[in-house]
Amino acid sequence: MRENRMSTPHIVKSYDQELQTLASSVGAMGDFTGVQFADAVQSLLARDTVMAQRVIDQDRMVDALRRDLSAAAANVIARRQPVANDLDEVLAELRIVEDLERIGDLAKNIARRAITIAAEPLPVEVTDKIRRLAALTSEQLRNAIDAYIAHDAEKAQAMPADDDEIDALHADIFADIIAMMNASQQQVIGLVHLLFCAKNIERIADHATHIGEVAFQSVSSRPSRPRQFQTDGGVGN
Repeated sequence: MRENRMSTPHIVKSYDQELQTLASSVGAMGDFTGVQFADAVQSLLARDTVMAQRVIDQDRMVDALRRDLSAAAANVIARRQPVANDLDEVLAELRIVEDLERIGDLAKNIARRAITIAAEPLPVEVTDKIRRLAALTSEQLRNAIDAYIAHDAEKAQAMPADDDEIDALHADIFADIIAMMNASQQQVIGLVHLLFCAKNIERIADHATHIGEVAFQSVSSRPSRPRQFQTDGGVGN
């Protein structure tokens, strides 16, 4: 269960509920997008075209979540006119939602390539590194969402160092694939698609890192004293 992020209640309880629902929904979108990414990589490595097609089909759900959450955030801004930390959090959630949609698009791209090269021979030494790259990236995404939901500044601040490890492994994969392409023309098609899949994974890690940066900024901007909240004159909805 996601942690309640509202440490100080507003006078209008429905306002608290709207903010909490919005934050929880962003967390749920993060969870779903993470599954989409994991399934896309699994479909690539296991040559599972059925799973890959499911990832492609479910991308419309990621798009729908983005539209719904963007509309909900805009509605909160229009109706409640949040200020200070509340406004920062809603705007941060809008940025995170955009990152999550891009992650979904990249996962879909991996799944499409998985279908294209399902019958191609894939070198084990490269696929093993891609599996490792994907595992690190999945952990990066989980940490980013958790850091934002829990307002965990320490976890958010540690993420750039993890991204450096991901970048280094991606560079290693890139070098391996280029060397293999030069050595064997028969594997070029599969290797080119693997090259793009590895790049998509690295880009997903970049989006996760950006979510972590948003999380850190959100935590850092919160005052140590109790916040003063704007009310709507006591109206309960």
